[in-house]
Amino acid sequence: MAQKLYVVVAGTSPAFHATVAAALGQLASERRRFVGALDKDVFPTAWPDVAVTLAERATAYLDEVLPDATVEIVDVARLELAEERLRRLVEQPAAAPSEGPRRWSDAATVLFLVDAVDAVSGRDVDTRLDAVVDTLTAVRDRLGIGVSPYSVVVYDELEEEQVYSRTTCTARKVPDDDWVLAAEVLTTFTDLVQARHVNQRAVLTETEPVCTLASALTGFLTEQAGARWALHFFTGTLPAKLIQDTTAIARRAGNPVLRGPNEHSLACGALARWQLQRAPFLLVATAGMVDELKGTLANLRDSQAPGFIVFGETSPGGWQPFQGTVHDDEDARAVFAAYGLACFYLTEPGRLADELAAAFRAYHRRQGPVVLLAAPEVLKLTGPVDVPRVAVAPAHPRVDEDTVDAVARILNEESAAVLWQCGNLTDTERDYVYDLAHATGAALVDSLGRPGTVARYHRGEVVPEFLGTMSIYGCSPAVWRFLHPEGKRRPYGDQALFFLKSRITDLATPFPDKVLYQDTRIVQVTDTAAHVAPFADLPVVEELLPFLRRLEPRLRPDDGVVRGRREAIGRVRDAVGDPVALVPSVPMTHEHFFTELNAVIEQLIVDHGYEYTGFYDVGRGGISAIRNLARTGPGFSGWYGRALMGDALQAIPAVALTSPGNIVGFIGDGAARLVPSSLPSLAQQLRHEGGRVDGNVSIFFLLNGGFSIIRSNRELQHAATADAQMSLLTPVDPPWQQTWGATTVTHERMSVVDAKHLTERLLAPAAVNLFSVYLAHDNEGDDIMPMSRRSWRVRESK
Repeated sequence: MAQKLYVVVAGTSPAFHATVAAALGQLASERRRFVGALDKDVFPTAWPDVAVTLAERATAYLDEVLPDATVEIVDVARLELAEERLRRLVEQPAAAPSEGPRRWSDAATVLFLVDAVDAVSGRDVDTRLDAVVDTLTAVRDRLGIGVSPYSVVVYDELEEEQVYSRTTCTARKVPDDDWVLAAEVLTTFTDLVQARHVNQRAVLTETEPVCTLASALTGFLTEQAGARWALHFFTGTLPAKLIQDTTAIARRAGNPVLRGPNEHSLACGALARWQLQRAPFLLVATAGMVDELKGTLANLRDSQAPGFIVFGETSPGGWQPFQGTVHDDEDARAVFAAYGLACFYLTEPGRLADELAAAFRAYHRRQGPVVLLAAPEVLKLTGPVDVPRVAVAPAHPRVDEDTVDAVARILNEESAAVLWQCGNLTDTERDYVYDLAHATGAALVDSLGRPGTVARYHRGEVVPEFLGTMSIYGCSPAVWRFLHPEGKRRPYGDQALFFLKSRITDLATPFPDKVLYQDTRIVQVTDTAAHVAPFADLPVVEELLPFLRRLEPRLRPDDGVVRGRREAIGRVRDAVGDPVALVPSVPMTHEHFFTELNAVIEQLIVDHGYEYTGFYDVGRGGISAIRNLARTGPGFSGWYGRALMGDALQAIPAVALTSPGNIVGFIGDGAARLVPSSLPSLAQQLRHEGGRVDGNVSIFFLLNGGFSIIRSNRELQHAATADAQMSLLTPVDPPWQQTWGATTVTHERMSVVDAKHLTERLLAPAAVNLFSVYLAHDNEGDDIMPMSRRSWRVRESK
């Protein structure tokens, strides 16, 4: 029985239709008919040798694999008319059997050739391609036919502003010579027959069963976190089907699907979403990419971020497998063991259920991500898997009542100044901290690694107990003076430093180890015993919220004690900083820029109820932003953990695409140059993958042409001269504006702060603002180095 295929030719150009008909006519034979094609001898121009060769070879191949066939050409003026014509011609396929995928050839094979200039609506090439995709996706779903780049060719002008490969069509420029178009048509038709129609392995993707690993991991994460967990992926040969299936599952359920310019950016986004949104993650990458997550892998561990990192991995036993990381010469499992992360090498389908159960138990241990190295045999496995139910009793450490009483006694009775530095608080914990700090007269500070956990503003109101940031670099003036009244550090008994949900890294305080061990009284509250600092005088190993709930009814602070603490806060809260901040030099100093920007932000908070999430990269600019700007809530800092330059920049898209609020980022030119640009992947998600930026994203690229922290350390701490290793040549784009989906993206240069213009830009909805800010390098300002605390510029006249 002769097979029947269809070629839909969409467009109003007579020349386009005639050339297609003539080209297909070259492929006809006595037993293979092309209904609507022109006779072989009527091609309008002479063929060059290459076209003749292509036609001969295509005909010879079709004689072998498609000797008896009828190919009907369906001419339509507009693409949307094709569905009705095909509905009358094509026999509807039977429903696919539940046990397996449907072959491409089980449905009608249709080649679509679209002259898009007039066959679809759209103001430019990009929108016309989108219209083709939308139309044919609907046709595919309703008629059950296959649609792929093999079967859909869209002719238009060459898109010069962007290059993007759609997964449902191939884009080509309309050739100037008709023989080129003819050669393309006959090649496209024959390629489709070879790759899809006669290839028994070719299946309709939407009928393929979901791979087992995709169902198991997404099902577990949904059970744990509902719609909060996100898929972060970077493509690869081995995990391609896993990515395809998990993407489909996540999008159907409303979970975010996020990409990035490299694997490292995926880890940055996962870390930021965990810290800011308490969102678990599934991160998928291909084989050999174990080292590409960089030090952010350690940061994920330290933050106890829950999720799975799946790497495609080669099967065991191979000799030097391509991109394999588990073989005779190396073993990636040792890398993860060194990081202290649970790792499972999934190689045997028969053991998958038990190994997944072990992985799920590891997820609950709160030791960071669980790594799965999945071999091809496991990645291609389909069908259900009966994973034993995992029952893990959550650990709820609880200190004895004497410890709670000891803490209450400090807060109730001792006249010592009290300072609380807070880690990553939940909203409920934050409310308790603000209330109890106010009741007891405790000063509140955040840290360089976790800025905004407590802040100057909370729900639009000023927090009088908040003093700023306590850190080894960029310690706020009010904080430094609180710790050093009259220029001298308070004695051991005159103050108590509380660290709530903090490991007290050396980044967290301005004190050297000797002072922490011998001269500072420290209360530490953590729910992880291994995180207790060796110099903590009163360690409290308990979850913060139940501890605060037990502490609250015991707090009856003496009025005089509270009054004295509030007076100590009041004496330093409005500490004057560097006068250079008021000097409008060009390029601007960091102090001047952030003073002017802070005035804009505070006005927005007061007048518009403005709230934002700050992103602070590693460098002088990030420190200055944390030190000088009023915050309204938690932000994300690249200084956390390994202090990796570029992490904050890489993390912004993951949060911007999953949160409706405002984002303000501060990225030095050194950090920006160290990592790939996230703009192309952000544009892809906004233009082509349904991504949305509903809030306002404003990123300030702080340009001073160098690595400022290193230079300051060299020039200030060591009194040496900087050299070329600390310099950086940074090209700056001219101003531009584009629209990506429903989002307006703007770049502009900033040499001075125009408060009115900046206010408008920060309030613009569905906008991404990129500011290139020209700044001057300065060693002395913002308490960047310990030596800068002795600068003449911050000494007050007597």
